[in-house]
Amino acid sequence: MRKRVPIIVRWLVIAALAGLAWASAMETIEFDGFVTTFDPNQAFVVLEGDLDCSRFGGESAVRVTETSGRAGEADYLVYLPADWNGELVLFGHGAFGSMRPAGRFWFPLPLGFGPERAEMLFVFNRDVAVCHGFAWAASAISGSGHAIAEGIRDTHLLLVVAGRHLPAEPTARYVTGFDTPGGAAAVALAEMFPNRYAGALVSFGPFGGSLLSGEHLFHIRVLFDAFFPGLIEPFTVDEAGMTPPEFMAFAGGLQARIQAEPDALRRLASVRLPGSERWDPEGLGVPLLQANPFAPDEMASFMSLAETFFFSMNVWLLNVDAWRHRGGGIPHTNRNVVYKSPNMTEDELADLNARVARFDADPWAVRYWTFYYHPSGDLKVPLVSLRPAHGAFSSIYHEWVYAQALARHGAEELFSSYPNPGYDMITPQGTATAFRGLVDWVRTGVRPTWPTAP
Repeated sequence: MRKRVPIIVRWLVIAALAGLAWASAMETIEFDGFVTTFDPNQAFVVLEGDLDCSRFGGESAVRVTETSGRAGEADYLVYLPADWNGELVLFGHGAFGSMRPAGRFWFPLPLGFGPERAEMLFVFNRDVAVCHGFAWAASAISGSGHAIAEGIRDTHLLLVVAGRHLPAEPTARYVTGFDTPGGAAAVALAEMFPNRYAGALVSFGPFGGSLLSGEHLFHIRVLFDAFFPGLIEPFTVDEAGMTPPEFMAFAGGLQARIQAEPDALRRLASVRLPGSERWDPEGLGVPLLQANPFAPDEMASFMSLAETFFFSMNVWLLNVDAWRHRGGGIPHTNRNVVYKSPNMTEDELADLNARVARFDADPWAVRYWTFYYHPSGDLKVPLVSLRPAHGAFSSIYHEWVYAQALARHGAEELFSSYPNPGYDMITPQGTATAFRGLVDWVRTGVRPTWPTAP
């Protein structure tokens, strides 16, 4: 008499066999020391539509194919114009903290995007490339906040992953990126793999490295407790980050405090970023906060200063958990810093330095954030920096730091900075100008000259 196999056992066997079949379909992609998994049988979403390229001097309807898929722990998108020129542009996005799940795009990028999305840097970086005949690909990056390690890996692996959706091997590849992690990843990849990339375009580039980017925010946060005591718990190296609703509640109290004590914000803003005078060609150093120089009156200027302050606190308080988790601790110190300001008297500065809490850097965190990533300046391919002529966190002082690194390697002539006219913004037209300049530079070997920014 044959025994009946229990139903639960049969289902477990079926599930195990299905799991083995799924596992066998997965591929492991290894490329230049980076590894990811890829399912070639996944359900790719393929759309077709038209992009209006007339604002870049092209046609009003360019046919484009959009393919979306997933590699490892990150979604990706690939756009292929019908008149593909055979070249590929990769793009790394900036940090959005807890606004999106890691590895997922925070908003869809349909081909027929509406006018409210037309000015988003992610979108018009794509459009500039596609409207000039390039294929374009981006990873959602499998990490939130300052995910530079993931940004480097996921963006570089697009060379293999995106290539599966192209009709032929690209004849040239460009890497582009925005802020952190995308901009940092683009700089790192241009320096690390000059044999893979023809050139790089970096917007709001953190050329001074991760430590310098975070250090700026660290000093603002530490000084906040001295200038605006009582609004939140004083900073500690174990500070818990805020959720967006918590930050909104905090922001309401901060706004009222600034209105009541405007001079406190002005004094904090005038404090120089410690050590920055050694990079500044004029030896003055960089103010911790900057106002819009194009503001029409004093009130508008002050409001722009307040906006910069809110943005700084937002970035720190929403991302400090991820920043500390990745590095194991806070990689910044003010133990021996003497804070300086041209707008404060000697007595005021002495009082300030006596009251500011002091902290030591975590050595492991310093090593981690130096590795991910401190640019070396050892460039072998052209790199264009795209930044506002003026900005709240203008990357100009990052460029001062990078200029010294480039000089050590004799690579000054491989870097060019295009200051997009305006304050704290990068436009589609500015991106197009910088991108065309980069491509022409790669193709002709002639370093670009730019229009003079106002």
